[in-house]
Amino acid sequence: MSQIQFTFRYVCSRLGIDPDDEAGMTTTEVAVLTFLLVGAAIVVGGIIYAAAKGSADNIPTPEQPG
Repeated sequence: MSQIQFTFRYVCSRLGIDPDDEAGMTTTEVAVLTFLLVGAAIVVGGIIYAAAKGSADNIPTPEQPG
């Protein structure tokens, strides 16, 4: 047994947690959490895209010598 596994089992034992117990979040909770995280990622992506597009639009076009 590796040191990480031993430490994990020790902490679970001290906290009274059974690591093999299947009780936990239901599928609905996982789906809602995933939906919220994807929505937040889309919003952040939109903000970054708008900022990058605004910066790119403000780059001056050089004039050709006459």
